[in-house]
Amino acid sequence: MVYEDEQKQIKDFEKVRRLASHMLKYKKEVVLIALSILTSTAVTMLAPYVLGLSVNAITQEKFTQTAEFGALYGALYVLNYFAENRRSYLLPVVSQKVIKDLRDECFRTLQIVPIDYYSKREAGRIMSYVLNDAEALSDFLTFQLPQVLAGFIGVIGSIAIMLYLNLSLTAISISVIPALALFSFALQGKIRKNFLETRRTIAVVTARLQEAISGIRVIKAFSKEREISKRFDEANVNNMLANLKANRLTSSFNSVILVIEAFGIALVLFYGSKEVLSGEITIGLLVSFLAYVQGFFNPIIQLSQFYNSYQTAMVGLERIYRLIDSAPKSDEKPAIPAPELKGEIEFQDVHFSYDGKTEVLKGVSFVIPSGSKVAIVGPTGAGKSTLVNILLKFYKPTSGRVLVDGYDIFSLETKSYRSQLAVVLQEPFLFSTTVFDNIRFGSKTTKEEVLKTLKELELEDIFSSLPQGIDTQLTERGGNLSEGQKQVVSFLRAIVRKPKIIILDEATSQLDPFTESRLQKALFKALSGRTSIIIAHRLSTVKTCDFVIYIDNGKVVEMGPPSKLVNSDGRFAKMLKAFSDSSAF
Repeated sequence: MVYEDEQKQIKDFEKVRRLASHMLKYKKEVVLIALSILTSTAVTMLAPYVLGLSVNAITQEKFTQTAEFGALYGALYVLNYFAENRRSYLLPVVSQKVIKDLRDECFRTLQIVPIDYYSKREAGRIMSYVLNDAEALSDFLTFQLPQVLAGFIGVIGSIAIMLYLNLSLTAISISVIPALALFSFALQGKIRKNFLETRRTIAVVTARLQEAISGIRVIKAFSKEREISKRFDEANVNNMLANLKANRLTSSFNSVILVIEAFGIALVLFYGSKEVLSGEITIGLLVSFLAYVQGFFNPIIQLSQFYNSYQTAMVGLERIYRLIDSAPKSDEKPAIPAPELKGEIEFQDVHFSYDGKTEVLKGVSFVIPSGSKVAIVGPTGAGKSTLVNILLKFYKPTSGRVLVDGYDIFSLETKSYRSQLAVVLQEPFLFSTTVFDNIRFGSKTTKEEVLKTLKELELEDIFSSLPQGIDTQLTERGGNLSEGQKQVVSFLRAIVRKPKIIILDEATSQLDPFTESRLQKALFKALSGRTSIIIAHRLSTVKTCDFVIYIDNGKVVEMGPPSKLVNSDGRFAKMLKAFSDSSAF
């Protein structure tokens, strides 16, 4: 799948300009690198001339001059050694710093884009931009860029010295340039397109791999290893074929360049030999000139050989800048800091659509008094989670308003607003840090306060089986905790924030009856005095609420105290009966 922002093309000049601005943050190192490249290239330019003088001295039996030119030739390459050594050290330093800056910028962008950005893209594809594309750029900056720059200077320098040495030989040498330029122009677009496809297909491979690792339990539980392997293999084959096609084109390009070079050298050798035999030029000049002809063609050949890396780097850089530039940023206007909230919530004729076509919410209106506990219930796909996502400012209504204490939430500063809310999800996400660090995520609570909260909620023994209690280091996604322990961590994370509004999204649905009973008892204590929105189906949870909002097909169809609704013949009562009949309660 190709996303809209991936269809936008950034010109190479613009990418290079922006990359240069990143590199120029490290001016001292860049200047030293430039001086090293210039020194090395100057040596390369002078060496053939000195070699030609040495050949003439030998043919004229001037052995003193031969020794002097030989010493000078050696001294030039000693200087070249120090220049290359300095460049080889500094360039990776600058390269890694630039890659770090770009990755940091990508990461900051990913932190501020709306949730909608992630819902439309595979996680592995996004990871590929930040990791694979940045790594390809790093390789180019470290290994290929200095040779490309030196080659560019070398081509100009070679032509200048060739013109100085012999005008007619120079004319013969550059007579092949039109054919070279025409061939390069004809293939450039195709090569770039193919390398763009290689980066796109490797992103799909990364996405398939990430998906397979994240969903391994489901894959094994449903015995779908073969199907998932087939999906990965298809993506892998597509990437292989894209790489082979790109390499086939560049190989053709390289072969033609070598033929053109050989033809140019043959012309110079043929015409130059006649000039030597007629006494028009010395053999030393011909030797020097042939070296400069190679110095003219070699950078072009290297450029074609490095075209793979260049295109890979440019495509990767384009995708990085697309992420930074074209990913939909938060369009929040200057907002006022949220005051200390009491927690009254009001939805006023709220409509919402994810795709701009199908409405998920259709004129939803209700008021939740501050400090009350409300259950939002309804069939799957009714719009319950969408209500929560809008309240959290993950999405903005298509029309209508959402007020908290009379303030339109989209006129409030997001950070100060969300700091007074907390959410407990059905599947808690835990980080690979300690239990305590996961609990205090998003707050400045102390370990003593966490232990005190556990005691107050009669949950102090919940982590007693862990080796270091709440200081135990967690594996990825909390793999060394039970489901009950994970949910308690998520629940405590919400409570220690001391939120004015707390949202529980099927927070106890996956727990065993004993753990659920303990957690619901703790919930009853913790939710006291806070506005609480509970998405649930269990009667044991719903019956403790002040009132119920029943959502169906994006509309509020029933609302009132659970005791009143359960005795009516409405949707809520029928839902409870259906769950009772299936032993859900």
